[in-house]
Amino acid sequence: MKLILSRKGFDSANGGCPSPIIDGHLCSLPIPDAGAPTSYKKISPFNGAPIAKIVEDLTCGQVRRGHRAHLDPDLRRDAIARAAGWRPMFGQAGAAQSHLARHDVGCGDLFLFFGYFRRAEKVGGAFRFVRNAPRLHVIFGWLQVGCVATVTRDLAAEKPWAAAHPHLAPRAIEYENNTLYFASDRLSSIGLKTSGAGTFDRIRPELILTHTDSSRSVWELPRWFTPGGRPPLTYHGDPTRWTDCGSSTLLQTVGIGQEFVLDAEQYPEAREWLRSIFRAANR
Repeated sequence: MKLILSRKGFDSANGGCPSPIIDGHLCSLPIPDAGAPTSYKKISPFNGAPIAKIVEDLTCGQVRRGHRAHLDPDLRRDAIARAAGWRPMFGQAGAAQSHLARHDVGCGDLFLFFGYFRRAEKVGGAFRFVRNAPRLHVIFGWLQVGCVATVTRDLAAEKPWAAAHPHLAPRAIEYENNTLYFASDRLSSIGLKTSGAGTFDRIRPELILTHTDSSRSVWELPRWFTPGGRPPLTYHGDPTRWTDCGSSTLLQTVGIGQEFVLDAEQYPEAREWLRSIFRAANR
């Protein structure tokens, strides 16, 4: 099994701000995409609040409700209207997909999606970020790969329930290395009966990657993540990025790259760590 830590959602370059944590709930905002088939106003409300309003308020109107949203990874059945047979999926293309292919990411491998988050609140009818709230990298969702498909013009006809995905939009069809990853039914790779894909509803310490009182790019991970002669988390082979803190390790993450791959067969502790995340999230 490969574990892929996959960076997704709003950030400084895409959307212009973090995704919000509202009343303890993680609301990952899909990035703007003018060619996508879905607009923000068509995405179902988050915890009772329209996504379109959250986006407009937090971006100070730079991203509007009528703008198109790159709803990917597409993990929630209730996010938009669905055709019969829909299942969660994730699309990748270009250099990032080449990276996944080079590491043979496929059936049974597990994506953990993380993003840039900050606590927000509603004041006077408008959403705003809480002053001095920390900026964090937080895990917000997962997808175990059930099957992989290269995107072709025929794929939408073969899988009509996937036709609304942004990687099947007319202008996206020709993306280099355009690929879709469809979810498995269950998290069988780590021995759980949990759904093969989904989102974590509330923030918990186990989901926070960022080290306390550090910039969001400095992560605190279990000590076993330290390579120690094993193949490292991809893009993080420089040993000076890793700092041993006894029971944990600090990692200064790279500023580039969307997909960081870890060969879990080289790190047998990974499966129990993953199970502990799901146990904590379900408490």
